[in-house]
Amino acid sequence: MSDTRLYYEQLRGRARQLVDRLDDTMNDLVLVESAVEEVMRADMDNPGELSTTDAADLRQLLDATLFSVRAAERIAVEHVNDVDRAMRRLGLSTEKTAV
Repeated sequence: MSDTRLYYEQLRGRARQLVDRLDDTMNDLVLVESAVEEVMRADMDNPGELSTTDAADLRQLLDATLFSVRAAERIAVEHVNDVDRAMRRLGLSTEKTAV
């Protein structure tokens, strides 16, 4: 196997691993979002419960995080596609792989 092919295969593997990790993170954040909703259902302004302001801040921060992870995932997927296109252009891969 050529050094160039090995290099691109490693690059593609790392890029796919990043996409997988971001996908896992997104799944975890969706679970966190559900947990936040559960906590907010119990919010009745009793001592020890999440305040309305803290709940709104938490929801806003989680929304911003979800947006950021989705953006990062789009970038990572495009990177995988770029590596795949480069490999096909260089004749290192004949398969069409999609993320």
